[in-house]
Amino acid sequence: MINPNFTEYKNLHIKILLSLLVFICFFSSLNTIPPLDRDESRYIQATVQMMESKDFINIKFLDAPRLKKPPGIYWMQALSATIVKNILFLEKAPLWSFRLPSAIAASISVWLTFLLGKLLFGRTQGFIAALLLLSSPLVFIESHIAKTDSVLMACVLFIIYIFAKIIFDSKFKDNYLSKYLILFAWLVMGFAFLIKGPLIILFIFFMAIFFRIFSGINFIKECRIITGFSIFLLISLPWFIIINLGANSEIFVSSIKKDMLLKLVSVQESHGAPPGTYFISSIVSAWPIFLFIIPTIIWSYKNKHNKAIIFLLSSILPAWVSFELIPTKLLHYILPLLPSLAILTSAMLIFNFKSSSILLSLDKLYLKLISILPALGGIVISIGVLYLAKLFGEGFTISVLIIALVYFLGSIFSGYYLFVRNYINALLLVIFTNLIALNIIFIYLPHQLSKIWVTEKIYEKIQEKNIDTSFALLGYSEPSLIYRLGSNTKILTSNEEAITFFLKHSFKYLIIEDSYLEEFKIMAEQNLLSIKLLDKKITGFNYSNGKFINISIIHII
Repeated sequence: MINPNFTEYKNLHIKILLSLLVFICFFSSLNTIPPLDRDESRYIQATVQMMESKDFINIKFLDAPRLKKPPGIYWMQALSATIVKNILFLEKAPLWSFRLPSAIAASISVWLTFLLGKLLFGRTQGFIAALLLLSSPLVFIESHIAKTDSVLMACVLFIIYIFAKIIFDSKFKDNYLSKYLILFAWLVMGFAFLIKGPLIILFIFFMAIFFRIFSGINFIKECRIITGFSIFLLISLPWFIIINLGANSEIFVSSIKKDMLLKLVSVQESHGAPPGTYFISSIVSAWPIFLFIIPTIIWSYKNKHNKAIIFLLSSILPAWVSFELIPTKLLHYILPLLPSLAILTSAMLIFNFKSSSILLSLDKLYLKLISILPALGGIVISIGVLYLAKLFGEGFTISVLIIALVYFLGSIFSGYYLFVRNYINALLLVIFTNLIALNIIFIYLPHQLSKIWVTEKIYEKIQEKNIDTSFALLGYSEPSLIYRLGSNTKILTSNEEAITFFLKHSFKYLIIEDSYLEEFKIMAEQNLLSIKLLDKKITGFNYSNGKFINISIIHII
């Protein structure tokens, strides 16, 4: 058996190793994936327009107000893009500069997971928890996408860490910096409100209440409620007030109703799923952590009076149950819950290594068989990679086969180690499996899935033709294409609108989907518009609506 006793290592060794892994996993492949549809490209394009217009209050996507989310993430992306652009003396901020806040936030979350685990259980548990979080597919993915979720996770985790310092660190109160850290946590909470709206309250308020009820510890009085809440309001409210009093107030109220309130009671944007979806999907999305979910549940229940376990369960269960009951389901909603679950898992693993008697119930055959079911997550990922490569890529290339084989073998052997209750070997295996395979996926796989990058094909064709002007779009008008083409791009919705538009405006190019092409040709001829098709059609798969499409570029002469 491999000895997991890392306590002989200094904190410096752990910090160096985590820093190296964080850089490799979150930063080295930040530019390998083209802009994603639809959310990421909407965020990036809205940020680009904000930088162009210098209007940091009224966020827009083309001409439409972008008020579904508060402005915090746009401000962060704008700051990141501006810094990168100026430091590197670039004319245009690169795609990866908009993703930097997500990568940095994911890195902070890994560090905070280590610190929180160390505080609650010890250095070894904190280190293992950080590795579990670092190697989780969902964390890996969100660190590479210019959205809100990684930043929200870091904000939630920082507040939880300060809570833990108040409750479990006896020396914290005597530290002259403690009051400033508590107030800073309130500031972070206000900023998190500007990132994702009231979702931060769901995580933090429920956790505080449940921990107070089940632990009997009244730590809330130490949180400087009056001063802190004033800071929270000072940070979070001004933008909402300004927008509500402005010209877009009706759109703002409608966005809040649709994006926040209606998701609580009905399925929105076709993202509905039954309760239990997050639990089942986490076998894949959080595979390293969820591999040990059965022993973790049993161990947590048998130690349910432990204050640290109550603390972590209070940060997981209320929010998780709420998300399971809400009709609208999106996998990234549970991202802020994964650090606490990783720490709980690492504590179980080390406790079991030192004394396995508490998990003797897992020696029963039926419980052994149930406990190895999460190992199937690796096989599911392996099949998924092969399917994507066959349908949308270049087939079974060497890199695809390596990824699939690594996950398949990792799944088989981790299942075996779970069955014989050799959890430390299962832990090391699943961490190395994900770290190796996920890095290969993000470095090599995107370029091989050529059929799904329709926008990139169009953009490459335009660059090849050296066309530097504004475009109109008819049919295919995904946000990624608008980001690539620029803020002057015009979206058209019908052939009638397209003909009228070209008769009245000086636009010279139209990117048109095949379903509109023949009718457009006829109507252009009828209206004496001379057109020329550039080269052959561009083909691909629009993953936003699940359809194979053909695209043509038309020059209006």
